[in-house]
Amino acid sequence: MTALVVIDTQVGAFTGEWAMPDGDALIAACQAAVAEARRLGQRVLWVQHHEPGGPMDGAGFAIDPRLAPAGNEPRVVKTEPDAFSNAALAALLQGEDRILLCGLQSDCCVRATALGGQALGLPVAVLAHAHHTWPNEGRSATEVRDAINAELHAAGVPLA
Repeated sequence: MTALVVIDTQVGAFTGEWAMPDGDALIAACQAAVAEARRLGQRVLWVQHHEPGGPMDGAGFAIDPRLAPAGNEPRVVKTEPDAFSNAALAALLQGEDRILLCGLQSDCCVRATALGGQALGLPVAVLAHAHHTWPNEGRSATEVRDAINAELHAAGVPLA
């Protein structure tokens, strides 16, 4: 079976001074991925980054309400970029044939979680157009995402 893991799509990334460019497009891509997973009867899991005093704290910690997580869908809290740093995530995903990743941040938590899952021998893949980030080092957010997709592909992480 396939599971979808939605990473760090929290209010703090889409509002205020930290609002990401093209945030609405990322939300739409994640909404589509969640809807498809639910339609197919696949598990959906939510990862939330906790950053005391940062944008992912307080009201910013909540998952963006446009994504409407279901009450029976597991949530895992992390404090490190690699969501698998919380062993509960790997335990929840035992026996899955495929683990699809989407969300934030392409060049941090999505990359770290994909590589962390791969290192654990888990069948992770990344939804190539359902993760995003902020502009960095003179590159647009889309250019950064595309570079991360190329890096992950070269590292043997499948893109979907």
